[in-house]
Amino acid sequence: MNYYYCDTCHYCFSAEKFPDRCPDCGAIEYNDHAAVRQATDTEVKELLRIRAEDND
Repeated sequence: MNYYYCDTCHYCFSAEKFPDRCPDCGAIEYNDHAAVRQATDTEVKELLRIRAEDND
């Protein structure tokens, strides 16, 4: 599983393959580059922390 981040809406998510658009806002481009990119380690850690809190 890979993690991706949308620079347009700041949505961090997991997916099997690199998406062509954000599944949350639908953005394709942001400031002349792809809206979705590989998430950084910090972004992934934050996503996993939030998911863990939601499960408590």
